[in-house]
Amino acid sequence: MSFDEKALHEVRQTRFLINRVDDWIYDEIAPYIGQRVLEVGCGLGNLFPRLLDRELVYGIDISEESINELQRTFAHTPNVQACVCDICAPNVLHLSINAFDTIISLNVLEHIVDDNLAFANMRKLLAGSGHLIIIVPAHRWLYGTMDSSIGHFRRYDKEQMRVKLTQAGFEIITQQYLNFAGALGWLVSGKILRKKTPPANQLRLFNLLVPFLQYVETKIESPVGVSLLSVAR
Repeated sequence: MSFDEKALHEVRQTRFLINRVDDWIYDEIAPYIGQRVLEVGCGLGNLFPRLLDRELVYGIDISEESINELQRTFAHTPNVQACVCDICAPNVLHLSINAFDTIISLNVLEHIVDDNLAFANMRKLLAGSGHLIIIVPAHRWLYGTMDSSIGHFRRYDKEQMRVKLTQAGFEIITQQYLNFAGALGWLVSGKILRKKTPPANQLRLFNLLVPFLQYVETKIESPVGVSLLSVAR
């Protein structure tokens, strides 16, 4: 599958327009985060500032540019480390010496051809009964031009994710769909209008609505969402 590098770059830049989503995600995953954390596909480290009180925060990414930026940003923060590494490469397993009790992967697995290998390696890197926290794009029926243009191989449903995690040796703790409104926007833009990237004005409007949407979804579990959160051990 080919993808549009320009579109992927644009999505990474406009991601900053929905900064409130990072707060929403952190609120959902915080109860499961331990003291020794590995983030797979950490990018520019959006999550890191929220984890600085942890014993160890370790990020890996295949982007040398992103890792170099992270290392500069946290050069004087001894409990934060980062390196260029592929979760599907054999040499990633040497990181097991860090005894991670939490592995986090946010919107990364959909970019990996062999996601089963990624799950298997994350299981090997996780110490004891630690937590694996995964967020991926939800619903195969939502797959459209915005997915293909930014290098998504797939979107996931609950049952598909449950099978993959179970086969890799994990026990599911919880699964939930997040962001019903985002799913509607993705359907319109990516399936009906066939755009390559989410419109910036749409993202700005969505960012304003995040507190309200988050509140609603704490009261009513949505059967649909733009993202799927899974927590396993």
